Amino acid sequence: MAPRTTRSVSRAARLAEAVATGPLGALSHDELGVIFDGLADPLQPELAVALSSTCLGLRTPLRAALQVLKGRHGRAKALCRKLGGCCAGMRLASVLVREEEDVTAYDMATIGMVLRTNGLPQLVKVRLNECSFGDAGMLALFEGMGHGAAPSLTKVSLNCNDIGPAGAEALAAALRRGAMPNLQGLFIGDNPLGDAGAAALATHLRKLPGLCMLELDNSGIGDEGVASLLDNLGKDDFKNLKQLWLDGSDEGTMTSKGLATLVSVLNSGAMPKLEELILSRDGGEEEEALAEAGRARNVTITFWDRWE
Repeated sequence: MAPRTTRSVSRAARLAEAVATGPLGALSHDELGVIFDGLADPLQPELAVALSSTCLGLRTPLRAALQVLKGRHGRAKALCRKLGGCCAGMRLASVLVREEEDVTAYDMATIGMVLRTNGLPQLVKVRLNECSFGDAGMLALFEGMGHGAAPSLTKVSLNCNDIGPAGAEALAAALRRGAMPNLQGLFIGDNPLGDAGAAALATHLRKLPGLCMLELDNSGIGDEGVASLLDNLGKDDFKNLKQLWLDGSDEGTMTSKGLATLVSVLNSGAMPKLEELILSRDGGEEEEALAEAGRARNVTITFWDRWE
């Protein structure tokens, strides 16, 4: 009988060890989940794993979360390899750059996942130009991205990626939820945004307090899109915008009506910090009127021919 008693005592001891003790033991599974999520960096999962190892009693409630983190870490490692780096290096990166047509919607989803889950804490600039990920990539990148995501990010460049109205709406939804609160520059030209894309972005871009550079040229934005962006601006709309790129009349989109909107905006004193308005191609009386309005406001109006 003695050996059986010993085994029973040993089993009881192991069970006792499996109960979380101290402050962590008093927390509910939901509360533990909040702490775990705060540590669950897919580029640096060690802290979250260490939390689950502090005592056996945490392993069961955190088992599912650990499996999710394991999968995310695997995706992050694969992305780092594709970008020619490692997780440790990527986590410390201030710039994320890729300008090749091999960025898939899955890659964009992985980047979005990393941004949503505490990764890339020092990221300042994203430049993903000419990657051709389209609306699917935008939807994947911004899905679920909300309040406080990417707080250090100040510049986003997504030129030449076949982004249409659906992609613009995905970006607008992320801004509406409070993502990228410190964005200063958005470069999203050479995409088929159209008037619908401009309308989707307008409300949320107007209210970004730090936005000082906005590039929307060669994006099929016509008179209606210009009106969505710039009609009836309030005193806090685009209050820090310094540079604005838009299509010009040579693109077959903006007409004299759109140019008249720009003249009216300048004459109204809106966008008080505007320094430069860049339009493609000079030509026509309407554009001369715009240049005159710019001179009155000390705003440089730059016309250029993109085909030269």
